[in-house]
Amino acid sequence: MGKAKGEVVPYRNAALTRILQTALGGNSKTIMVCALSPSFMNHEETLSTLRYADRAKKIKNSACINESVQDKIIRELKEENKKLKTMLKTLAKAQAGGAPVDLSALGLDDMEQLIDNMEENEKLLEDMETPWEEKLAAEKEKEREKKGITEEE
Repeated sequence: MGKAKGEVVPYRNAALTRILQTALGGNSKTIMVCALSPSFMNHEETLSTLRYADRAKKIKNSACINESVQDKIIRELKEENKKLKTMLKTLAKAQAGGAPVDLSALGLDDMEQLIDNMEENEKLLEDMETPWEEKLAAEKEKEREKKGITEEE
């Protein structure tokens, strides 16, 4: 069950463990409260509960951000657009001051490349943020138009 090969998470074959499996080995913090009894009659059950809690305590998780591929691309595109806008502002300030602008110092070969990159990123962001239902409806509409054109001919 562990991420590393050969490493076994100390789960017990119990209903409670199977119910709590996602909480114990998932991407979360879990707090366990054990109910113990001081009675001698419940001695075995108390020991079993303490053993279970001790084994659960030994489970180590490494949490990671749950980010879909689409969310990751959107975040990266937004970061790139922010960087490009910063470059544009720096360029505009330098031009307003009358100083000669060295585009290679900004990491650019030409201004058109910068503008093209920003426009491409904005189109990708717009496409990523469009719900799939709208994309599906647009594709169906394109198919209908195609069929309509072929039927008229």
